[in-house]
Amino acid sequence: MAPSHNLPAPRRITASNLPLASHQVTGGHEHAEPGVEVSDEKLECTPLFDGSLVRAIVATSKKVPTSNDGHGKLPIDDVPGMGIVLPGGLNMYYIDIAPRTEGNLHRTTSTDYLVVITGKLSLLTPKEDAYSVKDGKATCGEPVETVCHPGDVIAQRGIMHALSNRTDEWLRVLAVVLSSDANKVPIGSSGNHKELQDQWIA
Repeated sequence: MAPSHNLPAPRRITASNLPLASHQVTGGHEHAEPGVEVSDEKLECTPLFDGSLVRAIVATSKKVPTSNDGHGKLPIDDVPGMGIVLPGGLNMYYIDIAPRTEGNLHRTTSTDYLVVITGKLSLLTPKEDAYSVKDGKATCGEPVETVCHPGDVIAQRGIMHALSNRTDEWLRVLAVVLSSDANKVPIGSSGNHKELQDQWIA
């Protein structure tokens, strides 16, 4: 059982354009601009697995470019699978990781931007040598650890990786996950490519 979650629920400040009344854009008022609605709310924190991860969804969009139409409460789309990648779109969320939690190596069809907010994040990646994955097992050996501090930004480009917390304090990361084209790498100078499938390593 994970230690009790002790980070405060994050706030979402949403600022949206308000509609213009018809009389505001007629009769010589073509330079009218809309007022702005600002809302302030605490996000819901949802424990995952045994409580070692806690996620708070900030925003989703089923497509990029996004739409700024409308105002009021932001709609949140259902994200399939593990709730990481919204196909064709964007998923933005906070993820809190409990002390002494080791993540599993995995890869998704996405480009991920991770901002460390508090704590120290261990980004684990395979070495530079090629390796094999068969029956959910990888031959890459002990992963390379990159320790990321508050304010650091990780740009993940379809790589195999794990996110771990090897400290005694909870850590918080802000994730912006954009659905990507299929991950692929060139094969020598042949002009051919190997497409990389989504993977979860036991």
